[in-house]
Amino acid sequence: MNSTVSAKQLLQEMFSEMVVKKNAALLPHYYHPDFVLETNGRQQDYETFAAGHRKIYATDVTYEVRYDDAAWVENPTRVAGRVWIRTQRPNEAPVEFEVVLIAACVDGKIHRLWELTWPDWKQAKTFENY
Repeated sequence: MNSTVSAKQLLQEMFSEMVVKKNAALLPHYYHPDFVLETNGRQQDYETFAAGHRKIYATDVTYEVRYDDAAWVENPTRVAGRVWIRTQRPNEAPVEFEVVLIAACVDGKIHRLWELTWPDWKQAKTFENY
């Protein structure tokens, strides 16, 4: 990990620069090539994760992220926290996901991410085809 950027800073920067701005070109900047996501009992490798994000970022969905500042715990290479990610498509009501996560970083990139979301991403209409 770059000693000037904490795991928390890396994660929050990823949300603001990649997710909110829907910039799929930043996937390799923030995610390690051996990245694995475990979300709500399902696992994705880097390629599956990246392909899904490229597809959804190309749509008209928008994102907003807010943090539970009291729920962050970190050491130099890991961070645990709680965020809310609000998504919205035109002419639809927004959906807010509560995400409790643990991220492990290697070489200044997110290497492993374990998360529980409510509601489940896979149950949301916004992501039904991704």
